[in-house]
Amino acid sequence: MASVPAAVTFAVGCAGEPAPLPSLYDDPALAAQVAEADGIDGVAPRLGGFVHGAPVRYWTVGGATEVAMPVYRLCRAEGDETCAPIDHPPVVDRIPGEDGYSAFGQVHWVQLPEGWDGRLASVDAIEAEIGERGLAPPVATSELWHCPIAGADARLDVGLEEPMGPDETVYVRGMEARCFDFTATRDHRAVLPDGTMFVRNVYVLQREGEDAPLVEAARMEDLTGDGDTTDSNNVFGVGLEDFDYTPLWRLVVVTVPDDYASIDTAGDEATADYTDSAQMFDVAPDYTITPIEGAIVDYELTDTLINCPLQSADGAL
Repeated sequence: MASVPAAVTFAVGCAGEPAPLPSLYDDPALAAQVAEADGIDGVAPRLGGFVHGAPVRYWTVGGATEVAMPVYRLCRAEGDETCAPIDHPPVVDRIPGEDGYSAFGQVHWVQLPEGWDGRLASVDAIEAEIGERGLAPPVATSELWHCPIAGADARLDVGLEEPMGPDETVYVRGMEARCFDFTATRDHRAVLPDGTMFVRNVYVLQREGEDAPLVEAARMEDLTGDGDTTDSNNVFGVGLEDFDYTPLWRLVVVTVPDDYASIDTAGDEATADYTDSAQMFDVAPDYTITPIEGAIVDYELTDTLINCPLQSADGAL
């Protein structure tokens, strides 16, 4: 484990309340590191694509890894509850720009005794508490925590007048940091038992004979005439309502016929020939894809993985 900084992980302030923790953002070097590596440059735009035949909005953020990092949640025995969650921020040991950091966390529950009330602001402090009290080791689960740690000035366009900043507190090595909590609004969230992420496909379409995909940002062109460059004909393989939804996507480049009608043909971000992956591919139970005859010209299953959470509703994550 990384060492705990000079900040004390549990200190008592006035009236017996824990003293405030130092903010990660008050350390110029760490603040700069996170801002550089969080994958969000200023205000991340709300991008447009399709899923299951309908328009969808999403963001691209950093920290896309196939293995989630450990994140520790605290619980304690309370009445009939074997381990009731405690109102305490999650605890991690890595931040953006460090080896082992991931935007995805595999939840490990730390069970504390009935009546326990305190603060454990680092993984080292959790391990010390377990050792001193003779507690059971943390229990790894298949629960996904998706809360990318972000710079103090990072913002996401959520469709309101004001963009949203990081909205949740996370403890890391005795400091407070902030993250964008995408798990709070998603019913289906899981990792494999060993912490490996589920990966699904996002299909990026390009006409035969053209040099750029049907993505406004890639073309640096407003294809729909709506005054922005955030729209695309990207098609996601699963949606938020699906049990196997994941924010981690493998990029699949799909070549479509040269007469394919897309958002640029209609001048409408909600109109395209293909808005559902089932129009292009048969998808097997193991997610192997087979092109539908005559639907596409070619495709390439790339090694590129991207962290693209789909938006749950206008004005929210």
